[in-house]
Amino acid sequence: MMDSTDLAADGWEPILAAALLGAERAPPGGPGPLGDLVTEADPGSALLARLALHGIHHLAGLDLAADAMEPVAVREPAGPECPPAAANRLYALLTGGYATRERLREWFDLAAAAGMRPPAWLHQALLRHTQHLPETVGAVAGAELDWLARACGEDPAAAPAASDWTEGTLAGRRAAFADLRARDPEGARMALEAVFRKEKADIREALVGALWTGLSEADAPFLEACLDDRAGGVREAAQRLLPRLPRSLYASRMAVRATTALVIESKSRLLRSATHELVVTLPEESPALARDGVEPHAWEQRGGGVRAGLLRDILARAPLHAFAGHPPRLWIELALRSEWAEPIVQGLFSAVAREGDPAWARDIADLLAEAYEGKVSGLRRTNELLGRWVQALDLLPEPEWEARVTELIRARKIEAVLAILAKGPDSFSERFSAALIDWLAFVIRGSDDLRRDLAKPYVIGRLGERLRPGEDIAATAAALAARLPEEEGGDRLRQQVMSLAETLELRAAIRREFQP
Repeated sequence: MMDSTDLAADGWEPILAAALLGAERAPPGGPGPLGDLVTEADPGSALLARLALHGIHHLAGLDLAADAMEPVAVREPAGPECPPAAANRLYALLTGGYATRERLREWFDLAAAAGMRPPAWLHQALLRHTQHLPETVGAVAGAELDWLARACGEDPAAAPAASDWTEGTLAGRRAAFADLRARDPEGARMALEAVFRKEKADIREALVGALWTGLSEADAPFLEACLDDRAGGVREAAQRLLPRLPRSLYASRMAVRATTALVIESKSRLLRSATHELVVTLPEESPALARDGVEPHAWEQRGGGVRAGLLRDILARAPLHAFAGHPPRLWIELALRSEWAEPIVQGLFSAVAREGDPAWARDIADLLAEAYEGKVSGLRRTNELLGRWVQALDLLPEPEWEARVTELIRARKIEAVLAILAKGPDSFSERFSAALIDWLAFVIRGSDDLRRDLAKPYVIGRLGERLRPGEDIAATAAALAARLPEEEGGDRLRQQVMSLAETLELRAAIRREFQP
């Protein structure tokens, strides 16, 4: 630390006084080798010259390396700048706090699709918000931000090289291993097996989890061995991956357990169709089940009991080919009539969602649609049945989901449509968005009872994130909000429609701003 005498001799104190009092009112700089070099007559110019000289003198005293004073290499722009309106929007989103996170993601997705980048004046703001930016920022402005960080003397965080997954932080090693795994699944697993036992438990768990990338039946023997790892996290990571390998030993064990627990007994009758009955044998907890990740939970006491929970978890992990002896529709229909309907249906739904089998999904959705219409004997139309139908539709591919909901929209099934809209895809196609906004207009123009039904589930406002924000759709939503009739108790619907309109208009505006 320098005392006041040192500061005066160094020349910084007069410069500080000039900055505080003004160049014309501050005392002149004292004599000295640096002060003698200042020849400017104007007080302001003289102050700047003194500041520059003392700055150079200070840097020279730091004993910097020769290359420290070299200018940073010029960074060529990676693409055209976005229009000024889009740049201004990005700045508003960056300073808008948590509420604008989703719109930031949308902005960068649009920029990436258009091949545009933010202007240089936004780079500093982007650096300040790096932790909250979406992954697409790397494709849009990553190179410029890294260049700016290096120019400021910082070392931009970079992912470790894919070939160096054996060193670094846990997150870095996992990312590097996943990158290697994407390029060479077999080689990555063999390299992991060679060093696996030498790694710490948290590293082993992270690297086993990274086998999700490129997962195949060839990984089954290694994952099977991980079921006996001394670390619980490693065992759990393997238990999450093995159900996705329907030809593995793990799947075979689960198939045996599932077909032992559920058996369809068929009886033929003369001149009449055969009858079918589902015989359920609840499993018992055991060390073998626990090794495969099926263990009882205390809260299961409320949902049919511990053994019912074990049944659900076994079915959720079992391969669908275990049930190939009968059509999917028969399994679900008999399950719905069973006293153990809840664990069986939930387990089978989980298995269908895991394997993404469209045939199972279609059969289940068809059956539950008929049941809800009262066309399946023994199954009553209840809210519980509606909820299961919603779950079944959610198993369908997105185009099929939209097609079925469009049919319900045309049939004016308001109760079913509102329940189904609570789930489904995160974003809708343009055609479905148009059909849905027209349906909303029809219901809003209808009776007070229809409007009250529309407001109850609180799904209308959230549709703004899922509808395609075209100009026509945004304009229709704005018109609905403006024309909503005044009525007692209508605030709930009004707030939802206004929220829908505001969200769609903002998203449409962001798209307009990317136009030349």
